[in-house]
Amino acid sequence: MYLSFKISPFVGRYLSLNLLFLTFIAISFSSCNSGIEIDNPYENVDWENHMQYKANFHTHTTRSDGRLNPDTVVDIYHALGYHILAITDHNEVTYPWTGFSEMDASKTSYDRVQSDPETMPAHFNYEDRDPIVLKMIDIEGNEFSKHHHMGSFFNDLLGTADVTESLKAVAEQDGIVMLNHPGRYNYPVEWYTDLYQNHDHLIGLEVYNQGDRYPQDRPKWDSLLTVTMPERKIWAYSNDDMHTLPHVGRNWNMLILPELTHESVREGMENGLSYFIYAPEGHDGPEPPVFHSIKTDNNTIEIDASGYDAVEWISDGQVVHDGAAIDLSELENIGSYVRAMFYGPGKTVAGTQPFGVRKN
Repeated sequence: MYLSFKISPFVGRYLSLNLLFLTFIAISFSSCNSGIEIDNPYENVDWENHMQYKANFHTHTTRSDGRLNPDTVVDIYHALGYHILAITDHNEVTYPWTGFSEMDASKTSYDRVQSDPETMPAHFNYEDRDPIVLKMIDIEGNEFSKHHHMGSFFNDLLGTADVTESLKAVAEQDGIVMLNHPGRYNYPVEWYTDLYQNHDHLIGLEVYNQGDRYPQDRPKWDSLLTVTMPERKIWAYSNDDMHTLPHVGRNWNMLILPELTHESVREGMENGLSYFIYAPEGHDGPEPPVFHSIKTDNNTIEIDASGYDAVEWISDGQVVHDGAAIDLSELENIGSYVRAMFYGPGKTVAGTQPFGVRKN
């Protein structure tokens, strides 16, 4: 015997609505538990109480091939509101600032004075500067230039003729290193990957240099991140590579720190507690975007910023999303990292460090 019954239209609609509701809940629950973990470099930043400090890590003087003396360089950056400065003369340590008066200009500078009107004899005279009085952090280091150029910090080494040997020497002195303007070179991705995988104190890479002199800097960074992330982070830096006055102030980094000390600056450099800036017209042009907070929640990254017109999120070198927030569970083309580029007036840029993406 078979039992049969008829469901009224009202009851049928009720059951259908409930089925749709339960399906929505199931999909939402699945989305919130989609197995994605985000490595947020800004996780420990207290955005309400930490301060943002302007920094440049690539600067030259007449101690090597720059056109200005060290004290003038310090004064210029101080006047522009920089809190952190590394003078990185080629294979020459221009440090400490309180000892400038005991240093001499390079032979290169002296030889150039007859043919280069920018190299004025006045810039062969050096005066001391006291970073404590200026409320600046002076970073010891220089630019190793006998191989792929690299910024060496928190040590007094002059480098060697071999990249690996230079990196080993810096490690022995407990220093840190970033590779400069990679877009200038034709080294394959594997060459860079090997260096980063084998040298933990190699912390970062320039992605903007002297304006945007080498546009391939960022594609090379993305190629590296595609291979190394999320386990091996490579932090991005934007530096003036200043040799003369027109180079000043188009590139800088904003470090987000609990205090302004050498120790805090180094920790920020090592852990990606910063974002990078490119301002094509310098400090006389439009203000670049500013980040006020960066938060992650489940699969979402949300950035509170001001002064921007557009946003691009990049993963594996491709633009995958726009807008100030991104939900990774909604995107199919996410690789092992994402990073954001905020574009402001006058083609200014503020860029985040990479966020690691782990798919369980």
